[in-house]
Amino acid sequence: MCALSEEEYNKVHSFISAKQMWDTLALTYEASLEVKHNKLSLLACKYELFEMEESESIQTMFGRLKKIVNEISFIGRTYDNFDHIDKLLRSLPRKWRPQVTTLGASKNIEKLSLEELIGLLKVHELELQQDDAGRK
Repeated sequence: MCALSEEEYNKVHSFISAKQMWDTLALTYEASLEVKHNKLSLLACKYELFEMEESESIQTMFGRLKKIVNEISFIGRTYDNFDHIDKLLRSLPRKWRPQVTTLGASKNIEKLSLEELIGLLKVHELELQQDDAGRK
């Protein structure tokens, strides 16, 4: 009881057994199994439909993807590194297609870490920005 905040304590102070307290707190913070399944379903859909926005930077896009991945793993589902790389490459806009093709042909994508991929994409993003600036 001493480890609980005042708000949490007020929720459970009237219960007699520790089991009742635990069940109430678990339901409050972990939700029911049905709620978990619904959240997982919504997050999986959000993951599958994820795409980079036209005016978005690689770093911002990666942050949004990482947030979705973290929420999914918090609920209990995990994807492997290749799934994340594949998803990230598929989510890039059309102007990135030559770079995606080049990466697929020149690097062993399965051995590439997500951070290495982000680094390579940041370099390409800088090149695209320089090309756009040169055209203006």
